[in-house]
Amino acid sequence: MKILLDPMLAILANDLTTEEKATLLMCILEYPNRDCDLGLWKYIKQQIDIDAQKYKEKCARAAASRQKKSELKSSLKSELKSNLFSAVNVVVDKDNINKNNSNVSVSSNAILPVENSVDNFLISNDFSFQNISAHKKQFSNYINLYPPSVVERAERTIIQKRFGQTLNLAQIVEWLEQENRFYNQRHGG
Repeated sequence: MKILLDPMLAILANDLTTEEKATLLMCILEYPNRDCDLGLWKYIKQQIDIDAQKYKEKCARAAASRQKKSELKSSLKSELKSNLFSAVNVVVDKDNINKNNSNVSVSSNAILPVENSVDNFLISNDFSFQNISAHKKQFSNYINLYPPSVVERAERTIIQKRFGQTLNLAQIVEWLEQENRFYNQRHGG
């Protein structure tokens, strides 16, 4: 209905009678179901058709944009789901290890993070497994297999009993496994 706001239309319709203006207005409102014999109608019909074509093109662009966004969202969701699924599998494995395999060491079910490791870590008040995890991604995955209480206890006791010493990653992993065995013995697991 943009045509009704056209200032040129007011100038052109100035010479029409009231009945002709009413007829012209009804033709505009009922287009394309009604046709008109007035000369001004050809101009108005052309403008309506141009506006309708622009509107269709705009709708097509908007639909394409929505489709593209929808495909991108779908792609991101599926990627997020696969990442989440793999994280859930690790948690499920961790739960199964803690509940069902209490006599089996976690290291037998996990990839050890000490392959060809020559890193040494000073045991001090600043020592934490999170600092090691920041440098060794594989170690981060490894400690996630243990219950948080085991990890916290292992971290606390290694600081208390080995303060000032330098340990390599294999020794730290062994310490963690010993704490896990101790935890399973005390908690009947």
